[in-house]
Amino acid sequence: MTYACRGARVLARRPEMRIAHLLWVGLLVGFVGCSLRPRPQLEYRVHMEPQLPEGGTYYIDAIDSSVVWSREGVQIKVRFHDDQMLDHKFPASSPFTLRGWTHPVLGYTPPLWTTFEITVINRTRPRVELDPTKLVLRVDSGQKFSCRQGVGVWYDEDEYYDYSHVKWASRAGNVHYRATRQRDDIWRRHSFGREKPVRQGRKYSGFVTFPPLPPEAKSFSLEINDFILSFDRFEVGYGEPLEFTNMAFDFEVDQGTIEVSEK
Repeated sequence: MTYACRGARVLARRPEMRIAHLLWVGLLVGFVGCSLRPRPQLEYRVHMEPQLPEGGTYYIDAIDSSVVWSREGVQIKVRFHDDQMLDHKFPASSPFTLRGWTHPVLGYTPPLWTTFEITVINRTRPRVELDPTKLVLRVDSGQKFSCRQGVGVWYDEDEYYDYSHVKWASRAGNVHYRATRQRDDIWRRHSFGREKPVRQGRKYSGFVTFPPLPPEAKSFSLEINDFILSFDRFEVGYGEPLEFTNMAFDFEVDQGTIEVSEK
C-alpha cells in the first residue's frame, strides 16, 4: 500500500483530522483570494452639524444652509465646505484640496484644510471689519488652531501642521506658507483678506482655512473675536476701533472613511 493510500485511510478513520485539513485548505484559498482582490476605493468624508444657542441671535440660512449671526442689521455667515464642495467649486485646480493625490499608506485622500466661507453683511453701520487674525478653531480636546489667512511668519508648528508639503513641496508643509499661497492666484483671490472694512450697504466674503480636524474630534467651536462694529472716524483707512463683539459658531462633527464605487 502506498503512503498516499495510507494517508487517505487515516483521514477517513479520523473525521476530526479531515475537518481540520479542509479548514486549512479553505483558509489558504481565502487568503489567496483576498490578496488578489482589488483594494477598496476609500473616500474621507466630514459632516458638520451646527449647534445653535438659545436667544435667536444665530439661525440657519434657508437658502445655503450657512450659520448666521445677526445683530442690528449686521450679519456674519459661516458655511463649511468639504472637499467635494471645494473640488466642484474649483474644477480646474484647487489650492484647498489634495485632489489627485492618494496617501500611499492610508489609501485615501486626506483633507488638506478645514475650510469655511465667511460673509460679512453690513446694512446699518457706517463701517464694520472682521480681522482673520482673531479667528480661533477650538476642538473638544482643548486644542486650538488659528486660520492660515491670519497667521504671520512665526508660529507654533504644533498648531499649523498640515499636508501642504505634498502639494507645494515645502519642507514641513507649514514653513513660509504665506509666500507659496501668494503665488497661487486662486488662493489669493478667494481667501478672506485682512483690513477689509465693509461699509454700509455692502458685503464681503472669503475663505478661511484651518488645519484638518483631529480624527478623534467630535465637536468644535469657531470663535470670531474682536469683530469691529464701529470706528471713531467714518473714512475708510482712518480712525480707531470703538466697539467690539465676540461670537462663536458651534458644530458637532462626524468624520471618517467610506467605501465608494469606481468613479
